[in-house]
Amino acid sequence: MTRSTKIFTGIFTSLLILFYFNWKSQKGLTVDGSPIFSGDNESIHRFLIIDKKDSLELVKNDTIWTITEADTLVIKQNQIDNLYNRILVVKKEFIVSQNPNKWATYGVTDSLGKRFIYYDENDKEIGDFIFGNEGQDYQHNYIRQYNDENVFRSNDNVFFLLNTSPSYWGKKPVKTKPVQLQPDTTTSG
Repeated sequence: MTRSTKIFTGIFTSLLILFYFNWKSQKGLTVDGSPIFSGDNESIHRFLIIDKKDSLELVKNDTIWTITEADTLVIKQNQIDNLYNRILVVKKEFIVSQNPNKWATYGVTDSLGKRFIYYDENDKEIGDFIFGNEGQDYQHNYIRQYNDENVFRSNDNVFFLLNTSPSYWGKKPVKTKPVQLQPDTTTSG
């Protein structure tokens, strides 16, 4: 081997070793979490969102979702999809506090956060969480299971999706124009 080939091989080997160690250290920095819901989506038949004194309840009858307080509105399917595809798959990444005195700092108290409860067809509670939006970046929320002291950082910001306005979830049904019958201009006779 020539001298330049040996130098090139040495540099290439060194870069491979550095790349490997960098990859190994970066792999240790990834955060895996546990989703707030890991069951079958079909098992959920009711959602309750509470924001301070406002609340909104969504109930599934057969396959149709309705808003309890505004049953004349037609549910926006994309909002239901967000419930299943964004909120229910949110992951608790890591614990940021185990101290109930710090709940206000993260916005996970009843008065600061948004409570999200979901039930099965027998009205049995499946999950109950408080999402906070205090003092954090725009990519994450803080989340606490209602009867737990631990506060976690979530992997996604879903705070804005927990809206208690009926018009956010539903829209007025499209009125169809009645069919007008044309007078019979043909004469029989």
